[in-house]
Amino acid sequence: MWLGTWQRLGARTSWLRRSSVLLLCASSGLASSAQVVSIADVVDRVLPGVVNIRTRDKLESIKTENAGREIPSDGRSPAASDPFFKLFVSPLEVIQKEIPRSRGSGFFYQSNSFVVTNYHVVKDAQSIEVVPAHERWGLSAKLIGMNKQADLALLKLENPWPKARPLKFASSGKVRIGDGVFAIGNPFGYGHTVTSGILSAKGRTIGEGPFDDFLQTDAAINPGNSGGPLFNLKGDVIGINTALLSDARGISFAIPTEVARPILDALRRPIGLSKMVWFGLGLSNVRPEGANSESVGLLVTHVVQGSPAQIAGIQTGDVLVSMDNKRVFDVTDFRTIVRRMSPGKKLSVGVFRQSKTDQLEMTIGRMPQEFIAGRGRSDLY
Repeated sequence: MWLGTWQRLGARTSWLRRSSVLLLCASSGLASSAQVVSIADVVDRVLPGVVNIRTRDKLESIKTENAGREIPSDGRSPAASDPFFKLFVSPLEVIQKEIPRSRGSGFFYQSNSFVVTNYHVVKDAQSIEVVPAHERWGLSAKLIGMNKQADLALLKLENPWPKARPLKFASSGKVRIGDGVFAIGNPFGYGHTVTSGILSAKGRTIGEGPFDDFLQTDAAINPGNSGGPLFNLKGDVIGINTALLSDARGISFAIPTEVARPILDALRRPIGLSKMVWFGLGLSNVRPEGANSESVGLLVTHVVQGSPAQIAGIQTGDVLVSMDNKRVFDVTDFRTIVRRMSPGKKLSVGVFRQSKTDQLEMTIGRMPQEFIAGRGRSDLY
């Protein structure tokens, strides 16, 4: 009888263990059965689409008679940035030298010639090399388009890579908080490295200008992951990894595909064919003194001469309170409303001015090429 009780208890324990595995899998969103689903097959499929970015940058180097060698001044040597150390060396000359660096990550976009990365990965580059997965040698590439405000750059290989597998974009608007994600990149120069986690938040504002609308993830992102893809579990790109919070763990940010796609498409298009919308407005969430429920909106801080906003009659100091008959309380509302608009659309704009709200008619313009390339003011829409 005691033996039978033990066997029944053992069976119950086994059932509890199986239930725990099921519960763990269900809560992680990875599987609905007792066997955890691996993303290895998905990684195998998308890995040929991810690349590492190597650059050669012209950096100042200081030759010292005391040390008898060149000490890079870019902070790679702890002694070079130590004020105490500098008291004991006497610089003789400053020279220019190209120093090779493994700077970041990227991925093939729409063809086996175009590669997407972050602008900050290639901004100082004298030459750029793209290193595909499982390859030891880099492929020469040129920067053909960039947007500094959005931190995006488009490269083109001098010779197409036949083994390339362009990655597919998915809608970042449809991904849900808590969905599983994974990243592939080049952290600290270690080459194609896979990390995974969940989507922690959407619509994060981190102070990065008019494209300040980021996905947040707890997937491990480190220096060198910049410009690499953030995937959903199907292997579609939902974001481009671009920033991390250095004082925290598990807080990293990616540019959503819904922000990146129109910019990248515009960088590929000839001047004048961009589908990116343009208002010619500087906007701020700062509330004017004495703001009430009627006047809460976006403060107009700048109006570009000759822009659609100026033609419509919007003035600096106005408060933007509605777009296309939809209430606007902050920059996030504004971006949500205009995201799917196209140049040429006519819409009503509500502005609060001199204690009353006026409705103005505006025709949306086409973003000028200098703003597509990020050469204009970073706070303009």
